[in-house]
Amino acid sequence: MAYQSNDTLELELHGLSPDGRTVGRSDEGMTIFVRGGLPGQRVRVRLCHVKKRMAEAELLDVLRHAPDERNAPCPHADECGGCPWQRLPYARQLEEKTRIVQDSLRRLGRLDLPEGVIRPALSPGERAEWGYRNKMEFAFAQDASGRTALGLRARSSRTVIPVTQCLLQSPQAMTVLADLRELCEKFRLVAAPSGRSGKERAPRRKGFSSSVRQNDILRFAVIREPQDGGCLVELITLPSPQEASTVRKLGSALMEKNSGVTGFVHSIRAAESDVAYGEQTVFTLGESRLSETLALQGRNVTFALDHNSFFQVNSRAAELLYNTAAELAASLFPGATGLWGKECWDIYCGAGGLALTMGPHFSRMFGLESVAQAVELAARNAAAGGENTEYRFECGDAARLERCFRERGVPDLLVTDPPRAGMDERTVQAILKHRPPRLVLVSCNPATLARDLALLAPAYDIRAVQPVDLFPQTPHVETVAALSLASPGKQEA
Repeated sequence: MAYQSNDTLELELHGLSPDGRTVGRSDEGMTIFVRGGLPGQRVRVRLCHVKKRMAEAELLDVLRHAPDERNAPCPHADECGGCPWQRLPYARQLEEKTRIVQDSLRRLGRLDLPEGVIRPALSPGERAEWGYRNKMEFAFAQDASGRTALGLRARSSRTVIPVTQCLLQSPQAMTVLADLRELCEKFRLVAAPSGRSGKERAPRRKGFSSSVRQNDILRFAVIREPQDGGCLVELITLPSPQEASTVRKLGSALMEKNSGVTGFVHSIRAAESDVAYGEQTVFTLGESRLSETLALQGRNVTFALDHNSFFQVNSRAAELLYNTAAELAASLFPGATGLWGKECWDIYCGAGGLALTMGPHFSRMFGLESVAQAVELAARNAAAGGENTEYRFECGDAARLERCFRERGVPDLLVTDPPRAGMDERTVQAILKHRPPRLVLVSCNPATLARDLALLAPAYDIRAVQPVDLFPQTPHVETVAALSLASPGKQEA
């Protein structure tokens, strides 16, 4: 049977793909990837994109529940796309994340690793499966009637669900969100329309491809709540000099509420891409810098954060991730105590999480990061540590990395924590050219980790791969891999 888009059919779902989609097969053997659903369910789906041997499908109905399926605790579970695994028992989630990493390395990376190299996924514990996020990004949108909605994206859609409860966040954050909705309406600020809906709305605004009215400026709201305390709200809008004073009044009113907001930032983003990142700061009110303290390698390390800082959104799990990376690094220095080596490099260092974890074990720590603001924070965080390690952080990309090898030599250990796209090809080539003896790779994407490990495998032995769960209720998983330079015989082969 030849399937076409919009065809409906019934499926047995039997597995999960590396990107978190559920996998089923048609009666004719076609593989069908379904966004939503759980293994063990029987479902009715609508085909969206049909190719020769596979198709993507939209979930319409669950006809039979999975044997171990649990009731969803979140009231928005059926519409919000944020926690697709919340019906899976947590122990099962960890099993599936381990399998996702295994399948990615085997199928995508074509890596045949010895048994035991890939370890079972780690977690801070079942008590940490809810309320773990220290940062959440909320979106604004106009509904069909033109009213402003503020909340989270619906599953596989740009539609915004005006959530009143999010179990990944604190109750305080939900109070702040409700206050923000109220104040946006009070000050008559409206969501910027999407590119599709905005084409018919008014003259185009320079710097944004959608057409918008003067007060149609709201794009995102970001709430940060580190475990050290404080609450920072960032409102991201379109450029609007006329409305900047109104946003300032809104920010002042929000801080006067009793919801615990300690700082407010107004940022603008002219680019139409759907990313909650301000390109320019308009103003700040109150305390615009927060801190996060983590227990790393037997000591407390405090990180200064601002509204644009990258930091792991799960503080407890971040401790587990960084300490796991250090433990795997230590395993590459057999017999070493105290200092493991002279120099370590942290590539894609961000605000210095891995650098400050590894730093006490080396005489010198060098960090490279493409975002200048993050470099500044990393240096400040290292200076506050009071350690004997010599820290140096620079702003640069893969091209700068090649120069660093020529200028500084080869480090005893190189660690990386790239974005979801994985390591830049030039970064991988620089590593293969200069061949530091030990690598620790941290990845938030099993697919790109598999690609990078496959590229490094001719020159390196993969000693350990450890999944770490930073994102319960979702298919996302962090992974730490430890590699050592292979023998000359393997490299030549």
